[in-house]
Amino acid sequence: MDYLLHIFVMVSIYIILASSFNLLIGYAGLFALSHAAFFGVGAYATAILAGTYGLPFPLPLLIGILATASLGMIIALPALRIGGDYLVIVTLALQVIVTTVLINWTSLTGGTDGIRGIPRLEFFGTVLNSPGKFLPLALVTAVICFAIAWRLGASPFGRALKAMRENEAAVQAVGKNVVAMKLMVFAIASALAAVAGWLYAHYFTFVSAEGFTVELTIYMLAMVIIGGTGNLFGSLVGAIVLVALPEMLKFVDMPPDIADKARNMLYGLLLIVMLRLRPQGLLPESASASSLHAPPERPPVATQAAGAALEGKGLAKRFGGIVAVRDFDISIPPGRITGLIGPNGAGKTTAFNLLTGFLQPNEGEVTYRDRSLRGLKPHQIVRTGVARSFQDLKLFTGMTVLENVLVALPNQRGDNLWYVYFMPWKVRAEERENLGRAMSILEFVGLGERAGDLASDLSYAEEKLLVVARLLATGAEALLFDEPLSGLAPNALAKVMPVFRRLAESGRTLCIIEHNLDVIRELCSQVVFLDEGRKLAEGTPDELMHDPELSERYFK
Repeated sequence: MDYLLHIFVMVSIYIILASSFNLLIGYAGLFALSHAAFFGVGAYATAILAGTYGLPFPLPLLIGILATASLGMIIALPALRIGGDYLVIVTLALQVIVTTVLINWTSLTGGTDGIRGIPRLEFFGTVLNSPGKFLPLALVTAVICFAIAWRLGASPFGRALKAMRENEAAVQAVGKNVVAMKLMVFAIASALAAVAGWLYAHYFTFVSAEGFTVELTIYMLAMVIIGGTGNLFGSLVGAIVLVALPEMLKFVDMPPDIADKARNMLYGLLLIVMLRLRPQGLLPESASASSLHAPPERPPVATQAAGAALEGKGLAKRFGGIVAVRDFDISIPPGRITGLIGPNGAGKTTAFNLLTGFLQPNEGEVTYRDRSLRGLKPHQIVRTGVARSFQDLKLFTGMTVLENVLVALPNQRGDNLWYVYFMPWKVRAEERENLGRAMSILEFVGLGERAGDLASDLSYAEEKLLVVARLLATGAEALLFDEPLSGLAPNALAKVMPVFRRLAESGRTLCIIEHNLDVIRELCSQVVFLDEGRKLAEGTPDELMHDPELSERYFK
C-alpha cells in the first residue's frame, strides 16, 4: 500500500512541475531548459534552511520561493532580447551552472554527498514520516499550485502570453509590455517549481545534485508535450501517465535477465505510439473565448481634433553606412486618410517604425498631439494613442478571431496579477464587458459571425479586416496601416475599403502604405511620396499623379 501511496506523492510533485513548466513553454512560448535547476534550488533552499539552520515552517518555503523567483527573473533578462535556440542555450547553461555549484560548494551543499537528515514536516502533532501521512499535504499543495497556474493561464494575462508566443512584435503593437510579461511568467513558474522542491526535500529528507540534472528537465518536457502544450489539464494528465506508466510496467511478467531493458523499450514504444496518434498531446490546447457570449456594444468613436495629430520632423535613420530615411517630415491630420507611397525600398516601412517606436531615429522628433514620443517603447506609444499594423499581418493564428481582438483591448484588469489572484471577480466582470466591446468591433468590420473561428481559418480579405479590428481594439486614434489592401481582388476591396472610410469619418487619424494607385485615389485626401528615404512630394493624389517627374519615376 505504501508503494501505491508513494506513486501518488510523486505524481503530485510532478503535477506542480509540469504545470509550471507549461506556463513557460506552452503559454509564453519560452523554450527554457532550466526548470530542473529551479526545482533543485527550491529543494536545496529547504534542505539548508530547515536542515542545517533549523528554520521552522514556513520560512524555508517562503525564502526558497523568493530566491527561486528572483533567479527566474534574472534568467528572464536574456529572454527579453533572444529566443528560440539562443534561449535554449542560455537556460541550458544555467542548468549546468546550478548543477556545478551544487556539486562543488561542499561547505553549503554537501557536494556529491548531498544533504541528509532534513527534518520531516509536522502538522497538528502528526509527523509526516510515511507516504500515507505525507500524501494529503502533497495533494493539497498540488491542487493549490495547479490552481495558481490555471488562474494565470485562464486570465487575460494568460491570453496575452499566448499572443506573445505567436508574435512578440504584434503583442507590442497592441500595447502589451513584453518585458513585464516575461519577467512575471518566469518568476511564477520558477516559484511553483520551488514549492515542488520544498515537498521533495521534506518527503525524501535527502537532496543531491544528481536529482536535478537536465535529464529531469527533459522528463518534465515530455510530460508537457504528451499531455498537451498550452493546456494545464494536459500537464496533469502527462504527469500521471509518465510517472505511473513505468510503475505499471513493472507488473508485466518478463524473464528476469531482460526485464529492465524490455520494460524500458516498451515504455519508449508506448510514448512513441501516443505521440504518433496524438501529436498535439492527449489534451491539446483549445480556444476559450469562442464559448463566451456578451451583448455587443457600439464601437468607440474618436473625437475630431484640430491640427496635426501625428507628426514627424527631420527624421533620419541610418543602419551603419546605409541611410534608410533622411530629413523626413510628415504631418498626418485627423479625420482623413493620408497615403504614403513610393517604390520598393523607399523607406516607407522604416518611416512607420520610426513613428511607432519600433526604431529610434538618429535625428528628428516624433510628436502626437504636441507630445514628444522620443524614447518611448512601442507598447507605450500605443497607450498614448498611436498604433500600427504590419505588412505580413502578424495575426495570432492559433487564437480565435474574438481572442485576437480581446487581447488588444487596453487597460485590462486581467493583465495585472494583483487583480488576477486577489480580485478575480472584478476580472470576470470586466471580461464580460470586454466581450461586448470586442464583438462590437468585429461587427463594425463585418467579422461578427467569425468570432469563434480560428484566425488561421479566415480568408485573406477577412485577415485584413481582423488586422483593422485588432488595431481598433487598442483604442488608439492614430492608426498606421502597412499595405492593408494589397493582394485583394476587386470584390474584396469593395468590402474592405468602406471600413477605412468609416474610420476616417469617425475622426481617427489614418495613414496607409499602399502600392495600388486606384486605392490611393479613392481613399486618400493627401499623399506623401517617399523615395530613397526622402520626401520628394506631397499633395492630393491627382496632383502627384500629374506631376511629370513622379509620373516618369513611379506612376508609369
